[in-house]
Amino acid sequence: MEKNIKVKTKHVAPSPGYFEIDDGIHTYRLMENLSPSMTQNKLAEFYEEQKQKGNPLPLNSIQMIGLLEDTANSEDNELKNYVHRSLRNNWLNTLTGVIYNPAGQKDETIHNYGTSDAYSIIGDIVGNDNWIEKIDNPNALESLLKTNDIKKLNEISNKINKTPMYFWRVNSKPSKKTESAVRFYANDDRLRLDANWDLSCECPAFLVEKVER
Repeated sequence: MEKNIKVKTKHVAPSPGYFEIDDGIHTYRLMENLSPSMTQNKLAEFYEEQKQKGNPLPLNSIQMIGLLEDTANSEDNELKNYVHRSLRNNWLNTLTGVIYNPAGQKDETIHNYGTSDAYSIIGDIVGNDNWIEKIDNPNALESLLKTNDIKKLNEISNKINKTPMYFWRVNSKPSKKTESAVRFYANDDRLRLDANWDLSCECPAFLVEKVER
């Protein structure tokens, strides 16, 4: 996730408006309108429908932390305020799910859950809820965010929310397979990475459009 190139952004305000973000590797547009609130299964259906139309798409948790990193590294206060406000006002859905398996079996993280672009990472996610620097298996962060760099994740959180990051998940191996959605939320004392959300809960999501150069 190390990025040494200065993030460039511009705000364009037709209806709907968007922020165009260039991190030196990718150029993309973050839409100012969130998706409607929906379950993760419905979000996966929405993804497929919008993909066919070439419209902006919801993010998985790896893409989400990439967006938060680009926002943190940007000097665009409008972008930072929009992302911060969105995290404070909503539990933000992602297209990442976790299957917590019983003892003796590894857990499974599924990115782009329920879509034609789905892929899995096998590894234990179960563990204690805590500030990320105090969790008992940082490799769980690698499965969810493609990084276990605690310092960098807390820098991102502090630049956006002026708080460290907190990790919420299933604490012990379940007696049977349990599925959860991954979502993000911020309040006065933490930016929360939550890997223990009921699949039936309805939340909005950021929408991003790739820009071809």
